[in-house]
Amino acid sequence: MAQLKHGKTSGPIAAIPKDVMDSEDYRTLSFSAKALLFEFARQYTLKNNGKLCATFSQLKPRGWRSEDTLRRGIKELLSKNLIMLTKRGMYGNGKREPNFYAFTFQKIDRVEGFEMDVSPTRTPPRKFTLEVRGINYKRAA
Repeated sequence: MAQLKHGKTSGPIAAIPKDVMDSEDYRTLSFSAKALLFEFARQYTLKNNGKLCATFSQLKPRGWRSEDTLRRGIKELLSKNLIMLTKRGMYGNGKREPNFYAFTFQKIDRVEGFEMDVSPTRTPPRKFTLEVRGINYKRAA
């Protein structure tokens, strides 16, 4: 989570930018997909975008009751272009690694010792601030 440097609250915070929350893609999400987006925000440290994951075993103690709800939430966040897959997990041959994701509204970070299927970026893949102002740009596929 990000560290708050000023204000009344101290310690880590989980936040979604206002421009993202004002977008139609966010506003039309199901409640479970919004909850999942905040679970990703809880993991985000400002230095690990691209290494966010959501497995049922990790979310069950946090109140998630259904693997299907989790899968649908991930699919919905991907389809609304709020997250993107950065590393496909591996199952089989004794390996069991989860999929990893990145927020599309933050730059993708280089995470030491973690290799992704996508390259780190200098700017966010999706520019919500431009969308809010009505400026056309090339949206990430």
